[in-house]
Amino acid sequence: MDITHLPSHEHIVVRHVTPDQPLQWLRMGWQDLRRAPADSLFYGAAFVVMGFLLNLYFDFAPQFMLTLATLFLLAGPFLAIGLYDIARQLESARHGPMLMHSITAWRSNLPGFTLFAALLAVLVFGWFRVSLLMFALFFEGSVPSLDQLVVSAFTTENLPFLLAYFGTGLFFAAAVFALSVCAIPMMLDKDVDTITAMVMSVRAVYRNLLTMLVWAAMIVFLTAIGFATWLIGLLIIMPLIGLSSWHAYRALINFER
Repeated sequence: MDITHLPSHEHIVVRHVTPDQPLQWLRMGWQDLRRAPADSLFYGAAFVVMGFLLNLYFDFAPQFMLTLATLFLLAGPFLAIGLYDIARQLESARHGPMLMHSITAWRSNLPGFTLFAALLAVLVFGWFRVSLLMFALFFEGSVPSLDQLVVSAFTTENLPFLLAYFGTGLFFAAAVFALSVCAIPMMLDKDVDTITAMVMSVRAVYRNLLTMLVWAAMIVFLTAIGFATWLIGLLIIMPLIGLSSWHAYRALINFER
């Protein structure tokens, strides 16, 4: 087991979990959503509105639209802090979740979340610049429409671009996933600094590589369904993923004295 010391004399222990556990996390997330539907759907509606705004402003600039759609996935774990807090409140079973408490949950570890947001912004900016560079290199100033890009996915003409673009996007998404999957809920749960939380998150992914690949694939699949339903599906899907991710964190990380 991987163990790291906390200022409170607790030890962070990374558990090994089997690849069938992500289905259990989804079931537990669904139960949380049913117990707190209004609060959960508030965050789902926020994701839907954000998606529509991105589509509204960047529909005619696919070089930005595709990038921002990817950023939507990259920033998801950080935007789900409120959902993590709802799941944490439901664990106490003393009362129902308080929406305002979840909205301001980030204040419980302000230095940690601030630094993480800054590091995430660096990754997001890096992906933004790399993606624009790819469009400039492959299309030499003549950027195709979004419909043309979708059609080109079934041809070999733009295959090098598609492989380079989505391959690079996968690298950035995998990095953010590994750094954040346990780090953000850990910083919400305990007084843990950003670097410690990120290191333990990467260790959890490394120790449970197959399981986390299954979990990441489920997240991508569910999110794709949300986008395929003209974003309306995100109303349910994003709260489900956020609440389930809290249970993933609980399964992967334990604190011992």
